[in-house]
Amino acid sequence: MCCGLIKAQHYQFSQFYAAPLYLNPAFAGANSCSRLAMNYRNQWSQVPGTFNSCQVSFDRPLKDLNSGIGISLFSDKAGVGSLKTTQLNLFYSYEAKINKRLVARGGLSSGITRRSIDYSQLRFGDQIARSDAGATLDNTNNSSLMYFDIGTGYLLYSTNAWGGFSVNHLNRPNQSLHDDNSRLPIEFKFHGGYKFILNEDSRDSKERQYITGAINYKKQLKYNQIDLGAYYTKGHFVLGLWYRGIPLYKPFEWYENNDALIFLVGLSTDKLQVGYSFDYTVSSLTVNNTHGTHEISVSYPFCNKKIKKRKLLLVSCPRF
Repeated sequence: MCCGLIKAQHYQFSQFYAAPLYLNPAFAGANSCSRLAMNYRNQWSQVPGTFNSCQVSFDRPLKDLNSGIGISLFSDKAGVGSLKTTQLNLFYSYEAKINKRLVARGGLSSGITRRSIDYSQLRFGDQIARSDAGATLDNTNNSSLMYFDIGTGYLLYSTNAWGGFSVNHLNRPNQSLHDDNSRLPIEFKFHGGYKFILNEDSRDSKERQYITGAINYKKQLKYNQIDLGAYYTKGHFVLGLWYRGIPLYKPFEWYENNDALIFLVGLSTDKLQVGYSFDYTVSSLTVNNTHGTHEISVSYPFCNKKIKKRKLLLVSCPRF
């Protein structure tokens, strides 16, 4: 007889502002232009089995309706058993102007998720007991399932500041592959920040400089996490430094809530935004064992000339 402790994680992006629909459905159509965004994350590249996440999303504003719409396709692959999660989500947001300097947005998301696993890549105890038998006698008929998932989110922003929250898995879908009851816990995200303009008198956009401080807090059951950091922007170039974890708070004695330092470099123009980030592991896994995490984001805006001429109050958060 033996017993062990099983741990799991929820997929995420370090460049969460470069995946706005994943962060908060209220971001759908929050830009002045339509937007196509792509994100790829290779987590702990040295760990056997690897963890790869990617997302493609598109959103556009409907200014005549004070609304925004979006769609995203997300895929995650984890471990040697190729545990796969594929999601197709639709988004809707509505904008309400409180006054000339303050805007509120509310959003909804809904979609279908498919989870699957390749049992042929796993080795079961009865296979070892039967001298490395080629197949297991355990029930492996349920290799996939689908479930419906919904979420919501809200944003409040001005010219230089923003804040908001989102709630995911409101219906707590059952994600078990074995007809058991394994409800996905509700996930809460709280995010916000402020943009500090360093040279307000500069009329040349290439010389304009900003420092943007931001925070993203996530909670799911007893587990929580904070991403805290800042971006420095000069013209088209962006540098960022982040920390992920809450080392002073431990929901359990064995829980080490200390994950990574995140370094980011990016290029942001009117027609293209590209970002690269590296997560330097500071937990007990150590960067020598994980070789860190690599993440790339690309965003293409599609602007309508009529929309560009309108005076809009846009969310001031960074694109990365």
